[in-house]
Amino acid sequence: MRIKKLSRYTFLLFVVLGWSCVENDLDVYPNDENFPLQLVLDADEGADLADAEDYGLEVAFADHIGDLPGQALTLHYVIEDLEEDMAGSVMIEKVIYEYEDDDCVFERELEFSAEGEGTSGTITLHVDEDLKTVPESFEIVFKLPGKENTEGSFSFTLSDLSGGDNVILGAPLTFEYEVLDSDVAGEWKLELDSEEAFEKFKAVFGPLNSSLEELSFEDITGEVTAEFEFGEMKFVVELAEEEEVITCEDGETETEMEHLEIEIEADYEAEDGELSFEGSHFILGDDGEVEDELDFQIEATYDVATETMTISFLKVIDEDHFEDGDELYAEEGGAIFTFEKD
Repeated sequence: MRIKKLSRYTFLLFVVLGWSCVENDLDVYPNDENFPLQLVLDADEGADLADAEDYGLEVAFADHIGDLPGQALTLHYVIEDLEEDMAGSVMIEKVIYEYEDDDCVFERELEFSAEGEGTSGTITLHVDEDLKTVPESFEIVFKLPGKENTEGSFSFTLSDLSGGDNVILGAPLTFEYEVLDSDVAGEWKLELDSEEAFEKFKAVFGPLNSSLEELSFEDITGEVTAEFEFGEMKFVVELAEEEEVITCEDGETETEMEHLEIEIEADYEAEDGELSFEGSHFILGDDGEVEDELDFQIEATYDVATETMTISFLKVIDEDHFEDGDELYAEEGGAIFTFEKD
């Protein structure tokens, strides 16, 4: 009896120790054999100006482990809910992807077939001869009415993927497009034609960008662009300094001199003369390295005339400066700038 009990305890001890060794194994082996690849739309909604002639929607494989498929895939699509000017006008114009070789970008097309008025059909992802797989991402280019007074919306949905043993469609599957009807939408130009004007501009935006803060009037061309898109915008400050830019597309190389730029990006909301911006900016240490990244908010008002927009920047705050009197910038009357429609 005593020997049997000892043997039983020894066996249990071995099981426990064996289990502990497995749990403390530091090697991680991802189980990627059956994990499916997912094709997803880049966005579930978007918009462009009324006179836009086309619009590109990206479709891509989500973050994945392992190789992309080495056999062709077929996707079914439908364009529906076409409202107002979109009815009878919207269809797929082309489906394209990019292949890069020796720093040169080659644009290639994927096959698609359209039925009826072009509101349904299939897209075929063939295996690229150089990649040896299907492309990792591609862009569906929609043809739009392109009229100055275009109104309406439509939706686009992918469905029924076939040809891949371990590929599925992931969310989002539906994209909704509408005309961007905000009165601030589009590109606007501002000319900073004096040192005083530039210093006023730096007072607002300098705290959000250390490179801008260090510039003098001689360092800029004076041109500032405000680009308002669907929910996002950016201010682009053109610098006097130029750089040589070499681009290669479809085997043709082009060399140009271009002005350097400083960009300040933000989400925005504009309604009834009230304009607000939200974004993030870097905090640099004495050594010039990034120490922190803080969210910022800008409060402003605006007024749009036929070809001009006047913006009054009232307050700039961030996570460290929310208290009254502690803002990065604050002016009761605001810093006023007049932009012209580009």
